[in-house]
Amino acid sequence: MKIGFIGAGKVGKSFGKYLSNKGIAVEGYYSRSLKSAEEATKYVEGKVFTSLMEITLSCSMIFITTPDDEIKNVAQNIANEFDKNNMIIEGKMFIHMSGAHSSKSMAIIKERYPNNYLFSIHPLQAFADVTTAVADLKNTIFSVEGDQEKLSVITALIKTLENKFFVIKGEDKALYHAAACVVSNYLVTLMDFGLELLEISGIEATEGFDALYPLIMGSLGNIKKLGTRDALTGPIARGDINTIKNHIKAIEDKAPHLLSIYQHLGAETTKLAEVKKLKNPDHTSSIEHLNLLWKEGKLHE
Repeated sequence: MKIGFIGAGKVGKSFGKYLSNKGIAVEGYYSRSLKSAEEATKYVEGKVFTSLMEITLSCSMIFITTPDDEIKNVAQNIANEFDKNNMIIEGKMFIHMSGAHSSKSMAIIKERYPNNYLFSIHPLQAFADVTTAVADLKNTIFSVEGDQEKLSVITALIKTLENKFFVIKGEDKALYHAAACVVSNYLVTLMDFGLELLEISGIEATEGFDALYPLIMGSLGNIKKLGTRDALTGPIARGDINTIKNHIKAIEDKAPHLLSIYQHLGAETTKLAEVKKLKNPDHTSSIEHLNLLWKEGKLHE
């Protein structure tokens, strides 16, 4: 099994190095940027491929690790290259590593050359830094999607890496990726929201983060142990209406641009709290009434 990478950015470079560290040889990289391909190739002690045709002919498993919007174009260009040279692609496995798109984004290859196989593999982690990403990959869970016929080859590779994985359907990739964005990207936004409130209250962001970090990690630990419904704490879960009113009043006075975020999060938290935490129906109705008053601009009536 010869593995090559089209795209030499953070994802391709990190995953290639991870494979290499696990004793799985990487043949090398092709990239529109020769410098990027050379850097990535040194990282795995492979070779630089000079064309899409060369890497496709040389490798049986081709990972496409370009930006998401380029995956379809890369597949199109591969098909066009072989068409132009009157050559056939056969028995190859093309795998992209986008969380947002299914393997169907490479469908042009299989439409023109049916005896090939398409997959998507997505590691559920952030790739902000290559060195950190390589270290983190050992604890990363992968999603796998693609052609059933050769799916066992892909899952066998991940098992060799000793990583956990789950198999999903192509049509579910968008929802899957949305979930990942909510808990990763939107968590960053949520943290920025909280830190801004602290700064407005007079606490510097770095000091505030250090103070909040144990609270964050404790909440994550509780979710892992108990699940979201039982892990929920705070004034909404307790039905503490006056505390919520005080929050809204303070934000409205000192950070009105953040009020709508607080409101929307509170409304969704109320729905979650209703499942198990809000045993007293009066508490739920009071919070819902508060939401209605806010929407109507009658908070202080």
